[in-house]
Amino acid sequence: MHETKSLPEKSKYMIKIVVPILITQVALYLMTFFDILMTSKYSIDHLAGVSIGSSIWVPVYTGLTGILIGITPIVAQFIGAKR
Repeated sequence: MHETKSLPEKSKYMIKIVVPILITQVALYLMTFFDILMTSKYSIDHLAGVSIGSSIWVPVYTGLTGILIGITPIVAQFIGAKR
């Protein structure tokens, strides 16, 4: 692990960590957006179904992703401590 001491170094490493997570989250929400947008051109009944499905799926997926992202530093700490 690389130790950082200055704020620019810490910022650089933080950006390296945040960018992939940010791209993934934006892509997932855009996928839902485009699903709803394309379904709205087809039928109101299908739009309702896709919207309800998305409103159930997105919070579940976000919650599970949050748990997995929270586990990552814990695992890293154990690996760093050689346990």
